Amino acid sequence: MEWFRLVRLPTVFTAFSNILCGYFVTKRPQVSGILSQPELGLLLLSSAGLYLGGMVLNDVFDAKLDMVERPERPIPSGRISLKAAASLGILLMLTGIISAACVGMTALLIAIMITVSVLAYDSWLKNTPAGPLGMTACRFLNLLLGTSAGLSLTALTDGPGIWAASGLGLYILGVTWFSRSESGNSHQTGMIAGLALVLAGQGLDAWMISRFGATQSSIRGGCMGLLLLGLNLTMRATNAITHPRPILIQKTVGLMLLSLIFLDAILVFSLTADAKLAVIVVLLIGPASLLRRIIPMS
Repeated sequence: MEWFRLVRLPTVFTAFSNILCGYFVTKRPQVSGILSQPELGLLLLSSAGLYLGGMVLNDVFDAKLDMVERPERPIPSGRISLKAAASLGILLMLTGIISAACVGMTALLIAIMITVSVLAYDSWLKNTPAGPLGMTACRFLNLLLGTSAGLSLTALTDGPGIWAASGLGLYILGVTWFSRSESGNSHQTGMIAGLALVLAGQGLDAWMISRFGATQSSIRGGCMGLLLLGLNLTMRATNAITHPRPILIQKTVGLMLLSLIFLDAILVFSLTADAKLAVIVVLLIGPASLLRRIIPMS
């Protein structure tokens, strides 16, 4: 269980949803043929390795700080040694890079960029004003990784994939900004700015849906889904802003992260008009929600 806590296991399903979103909106595969496409499995494995490895190395770099601020975590509590955690983090990152290399050169280059972004964020960026931008880069690139199979780097800028990644980036920029108050003194102005960025990311998604949506009905359904999701997040975030207690902020951040799965499913349905593909993404909410009850997401 301690190893699962170290890697923040529930959050990996949001990384999977990014990969599925990127892959589905660019490849538009038939549901019956998904299992016969090994590159999708390799991309999911790559994302898992890079994401979970980043989580572990984050705690490795923060070991001394966590002794003071979060002594209950696996490393400062002594339940997992610093050496063992560092070894696991490196192994996971290498797994992510090798899996991407098996997909192709474009996937490998993106995986390397993710690795650089993760290490930069974990080691020093997160404690600087540029910290949210570092996390944004990681998620932006993760969705692009899902679009990378069979495409060149220049081809990634064509079509909806780059816009989906940009909307995700804005959303994560807001979540990261909002979450900066979860372990210390709350700054309500920063939390309001974070919520505004989350909604701006959804606004960019709405524009993208209106431009690249597959059918009129899928466009309307997607915009309605974004509206409902935005209203829910706004209500929960407003409660945290007006009652800025760390536990409430943490729960709101967890909801924002979990909502990435719904956000990705909305984009998949809007851009492909294939409800079955969207359902595959939504199914990730099951294990993520169950694990979230026993393992914190932040």
